Amino acid sequence: MKNNSTPHHMPSNGRYALVYLSAAMLIFLSTALCLAAGVETRRYHESGVLTAVEGNNSVTINEKGYDLYSSVVVENAKGRQIPLSKLTIPSNVAFEYSYMSKDAKTMVPVIVYIKETKKPAGNKRRPR
Repeated sequence: MKNNSTPHHMPSNGRYALVYLSAAMLIFLSTALCLAAGVETRRYHESGVLTAVEGNNSVTINEKGYDLYSSVVVENAKGRQIPLSKLTIPSNVAFEYSYMSKDAKTMVPVIVYIKETKKPAGNKRRPR
């Protein structure tokens, strides 16, 4: 028969400290990961004339070169998604870009969205 009056071994203070420290680190790391995942890069909006497309990697708009995001969204003037190769050159476009790191020390403008427009932005003429 088992004796129920056997003393229970209490964990030492070192074990409590280790458990609390581990729990605190787990909470801190999970919070940091959630915050980092929620950070969105800033997007810039511009418009101009698309004058060149170099493969699927870059374009020239207003005489400035931009890299293209791997899953860039391209829409025609009617709002339908089309391949980049279907845009006519030259073409008036509105576009969004972000600065992304090309290597450890270089940030480059990368276009994430292009929409063909009928007229250049800012050149609206009123009939007389």
